Formats: sequence, structure tokens, C-alpha cells
Amino acid sequence: METPDGWELIDGRLMAEYEFEDFSLAKQFVDAVAELSEQENHHPELHFGWGYVVLELFTHSVESVTQKDYDLAQKISQMTLE
Repeated sequence: METPDGWELIDGRLMAEYEFEDFSLAKQFVDAVAELSEQENHHPELHFGWGYVVLELFTHSVESVTQKDYDLAQKISQMTLE
């Protein structure tokens, strides 16, 4: 499985960090990720605050990173380029 740009495996989780100009833009990104996650029925752990968002992907049912995590990471990466 190929790791999308900006993502890396850390402690058994697929993770990425994004930076934004302020809290409002970070929240807008979180809202967009939440909407995509609902569509995909696969939900990352989200950590955000003023100017940053950290995403963690991990498939809890198998306690591992799976193709579903890589697929969602790729879609999130494409979403941020638009």
C-alpha cells in the first residue's frame, strides 16, 4: 500500500498534520473531512485547534491500518488540493 503524500505511519496509525491561517479555517477543514468520512463510512480521529488539524486513521475492527485507511487518506489529500 502506497502512503499518500503528507501522510506517514506513526505508532501503527496513518497520520497527517495540516496547517491553516486560523482556527476558523482549521474547523472548516475538519467539517469537510467529517462530511467525507460520513460518505465513506470510515472515520478518522481528529485533533484540531488554532491553525492546525491532525488526522489519525486506523481500522479499529482489525486493530490495524487497512486499505480503507489508505483510500480515505488519498481522498482527504485530493480534497485539500481543490
